[in-house]
Amino acid sequence: MVGTLYRFTILCLALLLAGNAYALTSKPNVKNSKPLPIAEIPISIINNRIEFELLLGSSPLTILLDTGASSTIFFQSEALKSLPSKANSQTSISFPAISRSVLGYRLNPVALHNDEFEFIVKSGLFIGGDASIINQLEASYDVILGREFFRNFAVEIDPAAKLMRLYPPGSNLKPYFDISQRLYMESDMPYIRFFSQMPWEQRPTSKALLLDTGYPGSLVLWNKRHFRQAKKHGQMVKKNENSAGIVSYIKLTFGDLSFENIPVFIARIIPGQPSKRDGLIGSSILAQYRHVIDFAQGSLLMSPIFGRSGKPLQIIDGQVYTPNNEIFDVKTFYPKIPTVPTLIIYANGSHEAK
Repeated sequence: MVGTLYRFTILCLALLLAGNAYALTSKPNVKNSKPLPIAEIPISIINNRIEFELLLGSSPLTILLDTGASSTIFFQSEALKSLPSKANSQTSISFPAISRSVLGYRLNPVALHNDEFEFIVKSGLFIGGDASIINQLEASYDVILGREFFRNFAVEIDPAAKLMRLYPPGSNLKPYFDISQRLYMESDMPYIRFFSQMPWEQRPTSKALLLDTGYPGSLVLWNKRHFRQAKKHGQMVKKNENSAGIVSYIKLTFGDLSFENIPVFIARIIPGQPSKRDGLIGSSILAQYRHVIDFAQGSLLMSPIFGRSGKPLQIIDGQVYTPNNEIFDVKTFYPKIPTVPTLIIYANGSHEAK
């Protein structure tokens, strides 16, 4: 009886060990189970913004990726001579950041492609014959690809690899990134909301900022209260008469993110925009991260880019970007926190270590 019980115990242990071994070997490898991208497209980072090329027929087009654009906009250029026929309807196209509106045309569907990928623009607009708007936007591109693109894909931007990876919307990419920030989608516009206290504020307040990859700077506040308070406080460093804005360098914290001495532009003149919007978060913040913008799940996923020292890089280009080339004052708010970037990437692509 004892011998039978002993053999039964040994058999149970063997089965248990075998089961554990099977469970270990059959456990999915997280690193190898990441969803495969639909496409990988080379990108350039110019003034912190993402540009890339696709073909219209056989003509290469330079495309700006812009979450701030409600529609895809085609500008008149030599490359767009093969543009499909325009629909008959004429429409007004607004650019709130520069307080301009121009007349344009709605387009029939347009196919943009490369050797392995095709995207059909269904809500394209065409602006022709108005060079002033192109000059005012400082547009060196043929197309602004707007939120229609982000409705169709979860878009990963890898600044270090200079690649854009496209996934089906709603793909489970969260396990592969360090930070998850909620995006609040209102009428198809992605907002980041947070509760913080700016140096000129007496108490923390709630803020709703549009995530705008078409804006090359870090932060814009379109709120008269912020302009009025900032104007009263802080030491004046540089004064311009009749200034339309104030630039300051602040510490900004929202969610799990914290930034030291980032430039913020505070506008005196508020452009036409939804009343709930306090301003913009721009692409110079995103340029420091490998990140995914996923409209379907309302999420912004981020992982910092690390340098050889093993520390996250601060990627800046040394410029202050104003939404409409405004004249501005520069103010500082004490105590001033020194910033020592480990790497500077300039707009022309050159590098300088500090």
